[in-house]
Amino acid sequence: MGDAIDTMRSELAPLLQELVARTEDEGEAAQHDFFARILVLVDASREVEDMAAPFMELSTSAFLGFRFSFATQLLLDRALAVAQTLAMTLSAEPESPN
Repeated sequence: MGDAIDTMRSELAPLLQELVARTEDEGEAAQHDFFARILVLVDASREVEDMAAPFMELSTSAFLGFRFSFATQLLLDRALAVAQTLAMTLSAEPESPN
Protein backbone atom coordinates (compact mmCIF):
# COMPACT_ATOMS: atom_id res chain seq x y z
CA MET A 1 0.00 0.00 0.00
CA GLY A 2 3.03 2.26 0.24
CA ASP A 3 2.85 2.30 -3.55
CA ALA A 4 -0.50 4.09 -3.33
CA ILE A 5 1.00 6.87 -1.23
CA ASP A 6 3.95 7.14 -3.62
CA THR A 7 1.53 7.33 -6.54
CA MET A 8 -0.52 9.99 -4.78
CA ARG A 9 2.61 12.05 -4.20
CA SER A 10 3.95 11.58 -7.72
CA GLU A 11 0.66 12.13 -9.57
CA LEU A 12 -1.64 14.19 -7.36
CA ALA A 13 0.84 16.41 -5.52
CA PRO A 14 2.25 18.05 -8.70
CA LEU A 15 -1.27 18.92 -9.85
CA LEU A 16 -2.03 20.42 -6.45
CA GLN A 17 1.23 22.37 -6.56
CA GLU A 18 0.15 23.77 -9.94
CA LEU A 19 -3.26 24.65 -8.52
CA VAL A 20 -1.65 26.42 -5.56
CA ALA A 21 0.65 28.41 -7.85
CA ARG A 22 -2.05 29.22 -10.42
CA THR A 23 -4.59 30.41 -7.84
CA GLU A 24 -1.92 32.55 -6.21
CA ASP A 25 -1.04 34.08 -9.60
CA GLU A 26 -4.73 34.69 -10.25
CA GLY A 27 -5.12 36.45 -6.89
CA GLU A 28 -7.66 33.90 -5.65
CA ALA A 29 -6.68 33.77 -1.96
CA ALA A 30 -9.50 31.47 -0.80
CA GLN A 31 -8.85 29.01 -3.63
CA HIS A 32 -5.11 29.19 -2.98
CA ASP A 33 -5.61 28.42 0.72
CA PHE A 34 -7.98 25.55 -0.12
CA PHE A 35 -5.52 23.81 -2.44
CA ALA A 36 -2.57 24.55 -0.15
CA ARG A 37 -4.40 22.79 2.74
CA ILE A 38 -5.02 19.74 0.56
CA LEU A 39 -1.37 19.68 -0.51
CA VAL A 40 -0.35 19.66 3.17
CA LEU A 41 -2.68 16.69 3.74
CA VAL A 42 -1.08 14.84 0.82
CA ASP A 43 2.41 15.56 2.13
CA ALA A 44 1.40 14.41 5.62
CA SER A 45 -0.04 11.09 4.43
CA ARG A 46 1.93 8.17 5.85
CA GLU A 47 -0.65 5.39 5.78
CA VAL A 48 -3.30 4.48 3.24
CA GLU A 49 -5.98 5.61 5.70
CA ASP A 50 -4.42 9.09 5.63
CA MET A 51 -5.25 9.37 1.93
CA ALA A 52 -8.97 9.70 2.61
CA ALA A 53 -8.64 13.22 4.00
CA PRO A 54 -7.14 14.87 0.89
CA PHE A 55 -9.50 12.93 -1.39
CA MET A 56 -12.56 14.00 0.60
CA GLU A 57 -11.38 17.59 0.85
CA LEU A 58 -10.67 17.79 -2.88
CA SER A 59 -14.11 16.40 -3.67
CA THR A 60 -15.76 19.34 -1.86
CA SER A 61 -14.35 21.82 -4.39
CA ALA A 62 -17.59 21.81 -6.39
CA PHE A 63 -19.65 22.82 -3.37
CA LEU A 64 -17.64 25.77 -2.08
CA GLY A 65 -18.92 28.38 -4.50
CA PHE A 66 -15.54 28.95 -6.15
CA ARG A 67 -15.55 30.30 -9.68
CA PHE A 68 -12.44 28.84 -11.29
CA SER A 69 -10.70 30.14 -14.38
CA PHE A 70 -10.80 27.79 -17.34
CA ALA A 71 -7.15 26.74 -16.84
CA THR A 72 -7.67 26.15 -13.12
CA GLN A 73 -10.81 24.12 -13.79
CA LEU A 74 -8.88 21.91 -16.22
CA LEU A 75 -6.17 21.30 -13.61
CA LEU A 76 -8.79 20.59 -10.97
CA ASP A 77 -10.53 18.11 -13.26
CA ARG A 78 -7.23 16.29 -13.78
CA ALA A 79 -6.57 16.24 -10.01
CA LEU A 80 -10.05 14.88 -9.34
CA ALA A 81 -9.57 12.18 -11.97
CA VAL A 82 -6.26 11.11 -10.40
CA ALA A 83 -7.84 11.03 -6.94
CA GLN A 84 -10.79 9.02 -8.23
CA THR A 85 -8.52 6.50 -9.96
CA LEU A 86 -6.42 6.09 -6.82
CA ALA A 87 -9.51 5.68 -4.65
CA MET A 88 -10.96 3.07 -7.01
CA THR A 89 -7.65 1.20 -7.10
CA LEU A 90 -7.47 1.15 -3.31
CA SER A 91 -11.04 -0.04 -2.93
CA ALA A 92 -10.43 -2.84 -5.42
CA GLU A 93 -7.27 -4.14 -3.76
CA PRO A 94 -7.80 -7.08 -1.41
CA GLU A 95 -6.99 -6.46 2.20
CA SER A 96 -3.79 -8.02 3.40
CA PRO A 97 -4.10 -10.59 6.19
CA ASN A 98 -2.91 -9.50 9.64
